[in-house]
Amino acid sequence: MKRLIIVLFLSVILLLAGCMNNSVQNSQQPEGIVAAIDKGAEVMSNVVIVGYKDEYKQDIVNLIKSIDENATVRVDFKLDQTNVISFSTSIDYSTMREKIISKLKADESLKEKINYVEPSYKRYLIEPITNDNLKDTELLTKTKQIYADQQEEFFEKYMWGIRKVKAPEAWQMGYTGEGVIVAVVDTGVDGTHPDLQGQLVEGYRPLTGETLPAASDSSFGGAHGTHVAGTIAASDNSIGVIGVAPNAKIMPIVIFDTGSPETGGDGSYIGDDYVAQGFMWAFENGAMIFSNSWGGKGYSITLAHTIAQIMSYGGIFVASAGNSHTDEIHYPSCYPGVINVAASTAQDGITNFSTRGRWVTVAAPGDFTILSTVPLWDTYEFFDQENPYALYGGTSMATPHVSGVIALLLEKLGSTEATPYQIRKHIAATADDIMAPGFDHDSGWGRVNAEMALTQDLPSDTGANVYFQFYVDTDPASYVYVTLYPQDDTVPVYYGKSDEYGFLPIVGIEPGVYDVYMAYGDAAYLGISTSEQLTYHESITIENGDNPYVHVFESGM
Repeated sequence: MKRLIIVLFLSVILLLAGCMNNSVQNSQQPEGIVAAIDKGAEVMSNVVIVGYKDEYKQDIVNLIKSIDENATVRVDFKLDQTNVISFSTSIDYSTMREKIISKLKADESLKEKINYVEPSYKRYLIEPITNDNLKDTELLTKTKQIYADQQEEFFEKYMWGIRKVKAPEAWQMGYTGEGVIVAVVDTGVDGTHPDLQGQLVEGYRPLTGETLPAASDSSFGGAHGTHVAGTIAASDNSIGVIGVAPNAKIMPIVIFDTGSPETGGDGSYIGDDYVAQGFMWAFENGAMIFSNSWGGKGYSITLAHTIAQIMSYGGIFVASAGNSHTDEIHYPSCYPGVINVAASTAQDGITNFSTRGRWVTVAAPGDFTILSTVPLWDTYEFFDQENPYALYGGTSMATPHVSGVIALLLEKLGSTEATPYQIRKHIAATADDIMAPGFDHDSGWGRVNAEMALTQDLPSDTGANVYFQFYVDTDPASYVYVTLYPQDDTVPVYYGKSDEYGFLPIVGIEPGVYDVYMAYGDAAYLGISTSEQLTYHESITIENGDNPYVHVFESGM
């Protein structure tokens, strides 16, 4: 029923305007404020993604094949507001783009069938920070001996991250993540590891279309995902390590993949199209938390719409801030509504590598001494040279701590229909303030605290969803770049880009007053100079719930 309501709402959005409290003014130089969110992004050279309207799939295939007869379909799936099809091409993306533009100019009817055309961007694992010198320390020599005697408490003693987020206190209260499925969107997970046996449900390998058996080793892209999975849900089995939510279940979604039938090796990013399809598969198969320890530059309409749709139905996205130290925009962590995670130290500082920014929600343990599971084949990384555990660090390791805490919280909430916004704000409000008082760009609202999250009430605000629709005169305005600047400087700045038909959903953000800066047109796509872009600014008040926003640019041409 909720899906039907949302679809009906969006189908009538074009009839609604002026439903928010607006204070309109002309913008003199918004080009400097409307972020070039694709600037500096790397593109996968031989992939093109097309969002298209119902019943026009064959037209899109014919269009691409008329340009490149060797093109092959990669994915084809449906979102509420668009269908998505992508192609592997023998022609580089920049050339494909030019030729597609030429075809659209020659045949206006094609534009009626296409919602957007975009590349897939290159993205990367948030590589773990390691210190191989630790392998030679007295601590690990002792660990090796005690583990041989199967005395598990020594491992537990050095699991400082689990203690920092107050997971043991949550267990004492009876919460272990029971009944909650967490999608680990990563390199795959070794389900044969002693601490992960029985902890997995079926997963998905988008590159090959395989459903992955629950008890299998799916680490086709490397060890990273297994380490993440152990931090979330390694079992309480009296050996090795234990996860934040030891009774939660892990769903592996393999998005870094070698393409080989054998596990091991370092996999490459499979593409925004495959990842979006993987997100949808996970949600349709029961995942409610999506743990993402990867990212990169480049705003993908496909990923943005997929994440917004899943969030509108209750899915919760957690993502690494990055290990660049700098203050930068990074996706998926900077998509609206995503819980953006920084890395904290054992002393409740912030690591020197953790990415800073106004987008950081919370911090979690991520210094280079996070002990967790690695695949059985990954013997080189075994921290004591004998047992399948390794010491990693990074925001990649911080993120699963937060995903685990949310799993504990969802178990407590049960059937309560909490929104992803309420979960995000609650995790922030119950965090321990560890840096500058209140919100700061290093730790966000502080280091997560499971005990506080489980003993405090959720916020009453349910969050705001803004559905933008843009026109130029009477025609839809394609590729409008939008920046939402909140007047509250503790709220993130939100960015977006509309599709070919001027539609842009921004879901799960804070109610309040925002300055909205808009620039119509990807200048390169439209073949115009930046100075010719149509720009506009106004101040709007966004309320809890759904907020339709319609703006008409006047071309003056």
